[in-house]
Amino acid sequence: MNKKTRQNSLSIKLLISIIVWVIGAIFFTGYALALLWQLENAGKDINYAGSLRMKIYHMAVLITQPNHQDALQSEQTKFYSILSNLSKSDRSNFLFPNNAQIDNQIDILEQSYKENILPILNQSTTYTLSSNELHTIDQFISHIDRIVKLIENQNTQNIIWLRFIQTILILMVIFTAFSTIYLLYRFVISPLTRLQNAIQEVSIGNLSERISITNEDEFGIVSAGFNRMADNLQDLYNNLEQKVSQKTIALEEKNHELAILYDMTTFLHECHMQDTILENFLDKIIPLGYADGGFIGVLNKAKTSLNFLYSQGLPKESEVIKNCYFSAHCFFDVTVLPENPNPIYIQTKNKNKFNLSIPNCIQTAFDYFVIFPIWHNNNEIGMVVLYFKNPRTFSEKEKQTHYLIKTLTKQLAIAIENQHLTSKEQELAILEERNMIAQGLHDSIAQSLSFLNLQAQMLKKAIDQKDYNRIEKNICFIQQGIQESYDDVRELLLNFRTKINHTENFQEVVQKVLNRFKAQTNIPIEVSNLNQQFSLTQQQQLQVIFILQEALSNIRKHSHCSQSKLSFTNNKNFTMRIEDNGVGFDIEAIKEKKLNHVGLSIMKERTKKAFGTINITSVLQHGTTIELIISQ
Repeated sequence: MNKKTRQNSLSIKLLISIIVWVIGAIFFTGYALALLWQLENAGKDINYAGSLRMKIYHMAVLITQPNHQDALQSEQTKFYSILSNLSKSDRSNFLFPNNAQIDNQIDILEQSYKENILPILNQSTTYTLSSNELHTIDQFISHIDRIVKLIENQNTQNIIWLRFIQTILILMVIFTAFSTIYLLYRFVISPLTRLQNAIQEVSIGNLSERISITNEDEFGIVSAGFNRMADNLQDLYNNLEQKVSQKTIALEEKNHELAILYDMTTFLHECHMQDTILENFLDKIIPLGYADGGFIGVLNKAKTSLNFLYSQGLPKESEVIKNCYFSAHCFFDVTVLPENPNPIYIQTKNKNKFNLSIPNCIQTAFDYFVIFPIWHNNNEIGMVVLYFKNPRTFSEKEKQTHYLIKTLTKQLAIAIENQHLTSKEQELAILEERNMIAQGLHDSIAQSLSFLNLQAQMLKKAIDQKDYNRIEKNICFIQQGIQESYDDVRELLLNFRTKINHTENFQEVVQKVLNRFKAQTNIPIEVSNLNQQFSLTQQQQLQVIFILQEALSNIRKHSHCSQSKLSFTNNKNFTMRIEDNGVGFDIEAIKEKKLNHVGLSIMKERTKKAFGTINITSVLQHGTTIELIISQ
């Protein structure tokens, strides 16, 4: 609040008025109380003076009585005490000091008492007062009467002043009442009424209503604020259609930008080749930026050449130099440009601050061009350049459009990086598939070689012993093992080929494995609960198929069973249970001899990769049970 506003403040005016009124009321009320106190003192002084007359008459009577000395002495003491109180009495007020005449008269009275009255009263004998002594006493009494008269005169003057003060207080009350009513009406009621009437007029649609400002106090500030509000309302109402049209156009532009962002983002995140993405991006950006031409390119890691270049709207002469863009810096040197993703504006016909060498065909055809760097993870991976034939407008619309293009280039950078990541992911997937094939082949061949190694050792022993029957039998076993190894590898490849066929689900793959097992062995197998949904990852499904294949291979080669079972449960955990009624084997003997059973090792390794557990139980001449459990 500035100084002028403080001076015109209604609250400050009211505060000052109240302070002045309170000070005046306190002053006059205090003065009236002081006059009342003086009147009380004057009444006491008159009583003192009256008692002096009574004491003089009493002492005059006592001297005529016998044995009057003690009583007279007592009266004299009282007389002195009353006279002392009278001389010490305060008769001053705010306007008049102590009356000098009263003080002088008291001094005269005291001197007369000492000189004229005491000699008469100090007679030691009883006698009758003479006429002269009575005259002396009467003169002394006249002095007392004069004191009383002077006190009464001063008392009368104080009463006149008291009535005057009371009259002033009454006038103050009357003036205050009328002034309060007037000021309240002028400074509060009247402004509030005008404000209320103006609000009612505005509420019924009269937006031209204004409040005349007569004072610069708080109500004046409120009135000025109301007038400004009414001006804004009237301006808003008068220009409502225009402002709605402007807002509609702005909203349509925003919706257009959002539609462009949505369409571009949708396109960029669809599965397209990188060349297709870049070409379509430039085709969409040139009309969006109202450009006359442009090109887009992706830099190599060294930023010395472009791995891809696509242009549109450039002069034919530029086709000659298109292949050398960035390769020999014949167009402009990327290394001298600012290392940030913000647009870079280059004038073609004026010297630019980067000292870029611009081809003549570009200088002739265009006035300026804008470089939009394609950045991702703080690294420049490419560039979009738009060419313009007309000078820059520096308009807000141009800035907004370029900001939109900058945002789209960020989306383009993400799409390019996604393409790179997809390519790497495909490469990793191919390597993973190859590793899986190699692992399967390794496991199957390792088991077959282990079997052939055992048969070869038995064949060598039979040759050494010249046991021709055993030699012939071992040779048959070896031939059979070679054929089974071939069949195992072929089955593995078929299983893997079935697995990578994404049109078939887990149940179909398991069923094909079972069909091949039945065709190879003619061993009946009872299957239960296969046709249900299993919450296994693709990697876990693959490992389950490999474990099933290995278990069926062991049944085919070693169990000599006549019946087998395969069951699935899918409650809290996934469980696959494989049983046969074959010859079985001694697990404890294998553990004690620390024999390495290839098939068991393969299944345990596969189980570990599937993040599960496997339980293998076998009893000689009673069969084998394999239970695989995977937490879901």
